[in-house]
Amino acid sequence: MRICMVCPTYPPNDVPCGVGDYTRELAEHLAVTGVSLTVVASTFHRPENSSPIQVIPFAERWDWRATRNLARFIHEGAFDLIHIQYTPGLFGRLPWMKLLPAVLALRGGPRVILTPHTLVAGYSSATMLAPLLTSFSHRIICPNDEVTYLVSKYLPFLRPRVRRIPIGSSIPALVGDPELTRAAIRAEFGLEADTALLSHFGFAYSGKGIETLLAASSRLRAAGVKYLLLIIGGPWPGAEAYYKELQAITRTSGLNEHILWLGHCGRERIAALLLASDIYVVPYEDGISARRSTLVAGIMHQLPIISTHPVKPSPRFRDGENVLLVPPGDHVALSRAMTTLITSPELRRRLRLGVADLAKDFSWSRIAESTAAVYHEVCV
Repeated sequence: MRICMVCPTYPPNDVPCGVGDYTRELAEHLAVTGVSLTVVASTFHRPENSSPIQVIPFAERWDWRATRNLARFIHEGAFDLIHIQYTPGLFGRLPWMKLLPAVLALRGGPRVILTPHTLVAGYSSATMLAPLLTSFSHRIICPNDEVTYLVSKYLPFLRPRVRRIPIGSSIPALVGDPELTRAAIRAEFGLEADTALLSHFGFAYSGKGIETLLAASSRLRAAGVKYLLLIIGGPWPGAEAYYKELQAITRTSGLNEHILWLGHCGRERIAALLLASDIYVVPYEDGISARRSTLVAGIMHQLPIISTHPVKPSPRFRDGENVLLVPPGDHVALSRAMTTLITSPELRRRLRLGVADLAKDFSWSRIAESTAAVYHEVCV
């Protein structure tokens, strides 16, 4: 079975992207199962000689010419399936790549599988062309509840094509003695035995709830709670000024002794920091969601997680059982939840047990197995 997977931000790439990281992990795990993969990326991809996956840097701008050339490449390559990793912004605002499934169908090309990590965005072509994009896709792999809801509500005739497969984490499990790692990290930061280590991980940009987290941290400081909060990850490209503003808030609020801005870190370093953390805080302004690879990183490290109520009800996340949820943007509620977890070892233990059970759904072996099953289903 020969698969062409399309993902502009496939790493290593000048454009950092969670979808790109997801695609690399998926591709490498699929390759282990014997699937033959060719990945089409943007020209910002930097090829690696050691990669087991053939990656073709194809286009800088995904305009009509690039779409036409890609359709020709797919036709000449005699692929069995095309798997498109999609968000409205992944191919830029131009509408042409949203027409690729229709173009392939008109040319008698291979069948298309679509994974929309998000389906609509704040510009017209993304919303208007979403029905066309999905209608010409033979299967729609929905990685989160939000996409499943949108397809089911607004495109109900496509429900039989939906397959629900979550994303995994690009942060690997750390090899070695976890207690030694934990002790080493705590010693590195000079933490006393009764000081809680909290962490927040991900690119910094508006919408991640970091302002709320800083305000909640101020309340903890005022209450005399002993804690250290690690902010892991630097600014999203273009959000450098915003990142500096957040750091300035830390200085002016007197939080320097309680918050460390660690910037971008390597994957093994991130894994060690998460492993050593007592609590993981990700107060997304748009609610907890399985589309967030940063959330999945906390799940796979089986951390007690504080996040925010989902926009749409989710059977996956259960408040008080496998996560602790607060209203988005409510720093008072967030500070209370943080204090509750810091002072309650029993609640932390219960959440760890709950999230350990949840983590089974997000293992890469299961994700790759489920994806390969969709491939075989479509090819039959």
